[in-house]
Amino acid sequence: MTLAAFLAYCAAITLAAATPGPAMFAVITNGVSRGFVRAFMAGIGVAAGDAVLVTLALLGLVALAQTFEWVFHLLKYAGAAYLVFLGVRIWRAAASQSAESRTPQALSRSFFLGASIALGNPKAILFHASIMPLILNLNTLTFSDGLLVVAVVISVNILTMSLYAALAGRASNWFKTPRRMRLMNRFAGSAMIGTGALIAAR
Repeated sequence: MTLAAFLAYCAAITLAAATPGPAMFAVITNGVSRGFVRAFMAGIGVAAGDAVLVTLALLGLVALAQTFEWVFHLLKYAGAAYLVFLGVRIWRAAASQSAESRTPQALSRSFFLGASIALGNPKAILFHASIMPLILNLNTLTFSDGLLVVAVVISVNILTMSLYAALAGRASNWFKTPRRMRLMNRFAGSAMIGTGALIAAR
């Protein structure tokens, strides 16, 4: 892989990751309502899910993924249902309740949320499969090049989602009084419910 192709692919993936979408909204609402750590774990889940999709695209398994599209749809609806569930829970949370929990179970749920959102979008694999031939020479792509492509996708997703998580986590510090926390619960709950509905409707 040439340096020019590598930089062009990095730019394309960064633009795609930074574009507003369900993953970004899920990370932001997690950050505002539950703090940076929970939002960061959701971002790690997004990166892991996207890495699986780009690996399938590299292996030429787009047709296989389309054959088993029901699996991706199942993950999509599971992630959407969990987002709605979280939204209702946050909406009904007491204003004095601490929203952030860092237990292994809570962090794993945030990771699952991010991964299910990423994997629940089967069209993403078509994006990877269509953009690769435009930038990369797949005929000369080596195994190490493939690992580099996956590493780029993971790194860009983690960096982008971490930025969103940090900004949202910082904003959550403003919601410390009971009145502000109540407003935050209403906003974050509504945003999560809306994001879940958007994911399910796609």
